[in-house]
Formats: sequence, C-alpha cells, structure tokens
Amino acid sequence: MNRSLRCLLTGVLFLSCAFLLVYPFSWSLPLSSALLLLLNVAVVLAMTCFCIRGVLVFGLAAFVTILWHSLHLSGSFILPLALLSIITLACYFNCLHTERLTQKAKVELGNLEEENNILTVELHHACLENNNLKQKLQRYITLKDLTDTLSSTLSLEKATSLISSETFNVIGKSEACLLYLVDQDRQRLYLASTKRQEDRLEIKAKEGDVFDNWVFKQRTRLMVKDIKKDFRFSAQEVKKEEARGVQSLISAPLVVGNKVLGILRLDSKHPELYDTDDLRILDIMSDLAAVAIQTTMFYQKTQKLAITDGLTGTFVHRHFQERFEQEISRTLWTNSQFAFLMIDIDNFKSYNDKYGHIAGDIVLKQIAGLIKSGVNPGDIVARYGGEEFGVLLVDTPQYEAIKIAERIKEKIEKEKFVLRREATKVTISAGIAFFPKDARKREDLIRRADMALYKAKAEGKNRICIS
Repeated sequence: MNRSLRCLLTGVLFLSCAFLLVYPFSWSLPLSSALLLLLNVAVVLAMTCFCIRGVLVFGLAAFVTILWHSLHLSGSFILPLALLSIITLACYFNCLHTERLTQKAKVELGNLEEENNILTVELHHACLENNNLKQKLQRYITLKDLTDTLSSTLSLEKATSLISSETFNVIGKSEACLLYLVDQDRQRLYLASTKRQEDRLEIKAKEGDVFDNWVFKQRTRLMVKDIKKDFRFSAQEVKKEEARGVQSLISAPLVVGNKVLGILRLDSKHPELYDTDDLRILDIMSDLAAVAIQTTMFYQKTQKLAITDGLTGTFVHRHFQERFEQEISRTLWTNSQFAFLMIDIDNFKSYNDKYGHIAGDIVLKQIAGLIKSGVNPGDIVARYGGEEFGVLLVDTPQYEAIKIAERIKEKIEKEKFVLRREATKVTISAGIAFFPKDARKREDLIRRADMALYKAKAEGKNRICIS
C-alpha cells in the first residue's frame, strides 16, 4: 500500500471516530471504548504517515475529541486521556528517534558516497597511472631491443632507417620522424632517413629548417608545442613549416663528446601534442642513435682505410684485384665491355734522387688526384705498385677509353709540380687492354696492358699504347 493511500485511510479513520465520539449518540460503553481505541490507532497510523508533525496534530485533535466526549456526554476521560497521552508520547519519541537515526544514516550515507567518489577518482587515477607505467615499460623494453639491434648493425643506412622507424613507433603521435646527419666537411645537415605516417607526405627541407638548425647550433633539445606561439622563432620562418602543416615538434641532437653527428626530430600537424616525457624518451633515443651512428661511421672508416692507400687515396692492390674479378663477372653477365689502363710515372726514380722521397710522395699524391678527376664516376682507380696505377674504365667502349687515357696524360703533362720550391713537369706512360676483346681472364688482360705499357716506355715515354 503506498503512502498516499495510507494517509487517506488514516484521515478517514480519525475523522470517523472523532465524529462518532463528538456527535451526541447514545453509545454503549463497549462501543465507545472501541471508538476510543480506533482513535489511538489513528494516532499510531499518523506516526507512520506524517511522522512527528502528524503525531502532534492527530494527538492534540484526539485529546480535544476525548475531552469533548467526556465533558458533554458525562463519561470518564482520565483513562482514555492517559492512554492517548502514553501512545502519543510513545509515537512522538519513536518518530524523534527514527528521524535522528535517519539523519545519522543520511550523514553516514553522504560520507560513504563522498568516500566512494574519492575512491572512484583514485581508482581512475590509478588505472591511468597503471596504463602509463605499462606504456613506459613497453617503451623501455623497445629501447633495450633497439640497443641490442643497433649494437650489431654496422651499416649506416640500416642504422639510420632503424632509428627513424623505432623512434616513430615508440613515441607515436607523429606524422613524421626525420633523422638528419651532419656533413662534417661542410658542417651542414642532410636528410639521412625518414619515417612517415603517409608515404605521400613530402619532406622538402633536405638540409633542415629553422628548428633543426637551431638544435644544431644550440646543441640542445627542443620542444615546440605550437609553432605560432613560440617567441624563439619569427613568423616569417614559421610560415615555411606551416606549408607542410607542422604545428608542434620535438627534436634532439645526436651528440658524441663535443661533436654533433645529427638531429632526431618528430613533428605533428596538431598543436600541444608532445609533453616532457616524450622529449625525455627522444633524448634517450638520440643518445642511442649517436653511439650507433658513430660506431657505423668508425666501421666504415676502418673498412675504407683497409682498402684505401693512405698516401694517394686510391684503392690498394688487393682490393683492386677483387674488384677486377667482380667486374669481369658483371661484364660477362651483362654482355658489356671495359678497359684496363696501367699507368707508370716516367723517370720517377730521378725525382726521388733529386728532391727526396717526400717530393716523390707529393708527385704520387698529385698524380693520383689528377687520374681520379679524369675518369668517370664508377670507374676504379688503384695504386698498383710503387709508382704504377691501375684503372678500370667500367662500361667504356674502346674509343672512349682511349680518349679518357689521353685526357689524363695531357692533364698531367700540363700540371705544375712544385718540389722544394722548384716548379717541374711530370709525364706518364700507359698501356690499355680491352675486355673481352684482348683477353677474357684477369691475368691475361693485365699481361696485355703491361706489354702495352712497356711498349710506350720503349717508344720514348709520355704516350699511350694500345694492346
């Protein structure tokens, strides 16, 4: 039964009993007692429906009714009034106690709800922190794996590609990851590797932009949350980056000792994207990248030193012979041709005797530079012996090879050699053999070129002879 219906029944019961008791009917004693009892029941029901106010109002009304009934109908009112008073007071104190318990329960419920809200917020923060810790743990695991991989990578191209790719994946969020290396001779940046979210995204700043050059010069990391609001860069400089849609970026230099090897950068078309944790991870990755790139550069330099003559900068004899065999196989496979040019410096011993061995080294170095500048890209130049040089003219027909040999001879003949402050002239003699026309084996081709060289020497030197 709902509360409204109970209230209605209570009011009807009370009014009915009060009317019957007040109206001057000649009720028998048992019936009057029953009405008085129902009146008390109505007061109890008022307690359940209207609480304290209902008890007080209905109790007072019942008191007046009983008093009226007793006075006007000559009935005894002491016992009914005493009973009503006891019931009313009992109901009043019961309501008062109930309200206190209810208020206390509400306060405790409010406290519990507040604690529950606090715990819910703390749980949410704990979940976020847990996710952040998982993400950080995954990043550090990736960094460890990257360290292991980089430590075994000796190719600069593979190392730069791996660094840009892993940086892009570990930090995420970005549209592009750019890895610039420093040309140590020109002290300028050049783009070594990229990782892009979209392959059609074009990177026009092949030598870096204002942000990259800032990091390069300052030798410190950089975070730009919004390029339009960063006071360190002018609006005119920023407009160039807006063309690619860059709005925020982080960048870190690759530093080993006092030397900057490159720049590692992430950028995005969304402002306010990166935070200090992203910059810290990028800084760690740039340190790993710097060590890996330095290692690969040292390895490549060592490899180059192992196959390069320290004085002339040309290949050593052993490496030249290996390349010779490779070129023969390649030429047979492609059904092409090449020429082998054997060069000897005329009267080289006389320069050593007259000016000393240091002067002889100067002549060798200068002639090696003239030979390298006179051949085509891809041709192979080596120091074949003491004062002899071997040249493989790759994919070169006979008439073109002769022109190249004559051009080298003329350049050397016109060159001025200053030995002990004395200008002098140096000439060369050379023999040419052609593959596969003159021979199809390395030893035979070398022998034919050597015979042509001796012929040039016998005919008066400073000339080119064909096998």
